Amino acid sequence: MQSQDRISSLAALSLFMSAMELFVPRFLPFFRLGLANIPILMALSMDTPSLMLLALLKGIGTSFISGNLLSIFAIISITQSLASAAAMKAMKRVFDSHISVYGVSLTGAGVSTIIQIALASIYAGRGTLAFLPLMLALSAPASILTAYISKRIPEPRIEIQRAEEDSRTPRWTIALMAAAGLSMMMTESIAFLVPSVLLSFLLQRLSGRGIKLLPHLAMFLFMLISSLLTPHGKVLFSIFSFHVTDGSLIDAFSRSLRLSGGVALSQAFSASIRPGNGIIGRTISAFGMLLSSFKASEGSFTERIRAALSGECTENQQKTTVYIPDFTLIAVSLTITALCIADCIFF
Repeated sequence: MQSQDRISSLAALSLFMSAMELFVPRFLPFFRLGLANIPILMALSMDTPSLMLLALLKGIGTSFISGNLLSIFAIISITQSLASAAAMKAMKRVFDSHISVYGVSLTGAGVSTIIQIALASIYAGRGTLAFLPLMLALSAPASILTAYISKRIPEPRIEIQRAEEDSRTPRWTIALMAAAGLSMMMTESIAFLVPSVLLSFLLQRLSGRGIKLLPHLAMFLFMLISSLLTPHGKVLFSIFSFHVTDGSLIDAFSRSLRLSGGVALSQAFSASIRPGNGIIGRTISAFGMLLSSFKASEGSFTERIRAALSGECTENQQKTTVYIPDFTLIAVSLTITALCIADCIFF
């Protein structure tokens, strides 16, 4: 098993590259280059348990920093991260020196895309499968770019600081988050679902996170299109041979409400904790150091990234440390998995 400091540093690099990808313009809102996979490609020589732990931290961490930790996006992110890492490790072990990092990256991107669309189709409906060919076509050149970058950047050099302070969120806030989340998961009634979602947005606002309506509108439109591709219920009207049904509209509204509420709760949860000790805490701390170095450095975009990875600028880094127990890694994963499976099976 690799040292926790190295795993944390590589996981932090994954979060850092995911954050840097936000600076890259997107021509499709749901497509990402996958730069967060670069540390996985750099760590293929690791033993399998260490690599899978790194992939798990990548999935949880990217969900944490994007504010989606308590939503369906988290289980998709974690599952595709683990599946992709396992596929890349298997390809490297089977073919060894006969396969390049580009072939390994293509394999991981393909598996990741298939898992992403398959899980999304369970939640949003089979209409989501129509996006699979397009996503596979886009993931191929993106995976080649990811492999190219992985061969040209160094592992980050970070001295991770241990936290001494223990900052905890008030229990009543956690209780409200849990109540809102359970209410959204356990009810089919729009009358109960709407207040739960509104409570989630209120908790997000009280946590200090701003509310951006455009992403929620985009999620609703995606759910609407996906639901309409699999019509059921009473036909309200037809456009040529395309039928719009009441069942599809209700499903789209219900699913988009749950999705928006989950994202709002995730934003509130992310803002309520502070980075600390333990492997998750070290990862978040290291990520904070990389981000601080990037912001404090000067020069072009690539020069600032290089400076952050080399550890040339380290001012104000200790402020990013926090306390999160090690068992949180397992607890969060199991909780997200259980809730999403329950939602898919029972609701």
